[in-house]
Amino acid sequence: LKESRDMLRPSALILLIVYSCYAWRRPLLLHGRLENGMLPPPRGQAVGKENWHPQVLDHFDPQNTATWQQRYFVNESYWNKAKGPIFLMLGGEGPADPIWLATNTDMMRNAKKYGALALLIEHRYYGKSHPTPSLETSNLRYLSSEQALADVAVFCDYIIKEYELTHNNRWISFGGSYSGALSAWLRMKYPHFISGAIATSAPVQPELNFMEYLEVVQASLATVKQGVSCPNAVRTATTKLDKMLNDPKQLAAVENKFSIKPSLQGADDVMNLASTLAGNFMGVVQYNRDNRAFEVSC
Repeated sequence: LKESRDMLRPSALILLIVYSCYAWRRPLLLHGRLENGMLPPPRGQAVGKENWHPQVLDHFDPQNTATWQQRYFVNESYWNKAKGPIFLMLGGEGPADPIWLATNTDMMRNAKKYGALALLIEHRYYGKSHPTPSLETSNLRYLSSEQALADVAVFCDYIIKEYELTHNNRWISFGGSYSGALSAWLRMKYPHFISGAIATSAPVQPELNFMEYLEVVQASLATVKQGVSCPNAVRTATTKLDKMLNDPKQLAAVENKFSIKPSLQGADDVMNLASTLAGNFMGVVQYNRDNRAFEVSC
């Protein structure tokens, strides 16, 4: 019995730390991000209706002539057609929400100031923009940042013709986080369309195994009133859980404590569990109590 209790203590410690760091009713986090991959939309009234334009499925295979319909939104409230710029907000890893074209966003305040036409384009495979009828692995070969950037280039050409734009109507792209990186890359790859880019919190030099961010998480957790005891507790629990996950005899104890059903099957499941737990702490630091009731101190 003592051995069984000892086996369960690390998992209990993990749960204690996780749920002491934020309130019970919290949004689901995955890899440090909310389900939809972005902050909640700003307050305001959504504008415009859904618009659709024909898009190319594969921009890099001239023999593939398949097309699909991509969703976008427009706000013409402040547009000065003669010389106003085009403000293009790029969708990221989540559904496009027209409320971002509301009047209280930074982009829209500048749209009012400069007489801009405001656009929001949805990223392929997210929201209602479905290039393929299903998400089978074979279809996901068309999901890439390169394809997404080419989508925007086609969209720019479409809008230029649709609104009869001239060289006086300069394009400025906007994005944050992943879509911020897209914004920067768009300016680099298609400068004949994009005159300037706003890239907020943009990881323009992506790294496959970005462990350094966890160093930021550790330093940030140490700033709470409990000081270094908070990240130290997380480290202790993580180390114990890691040992349990690498011991086949203790996997059942982990599954029981975390109510995992069905059972963990292989390295991918174990990695997903560890990543999900780490994502909770990463999320607290990532969003820095930005309208998050669940983000309280350790």
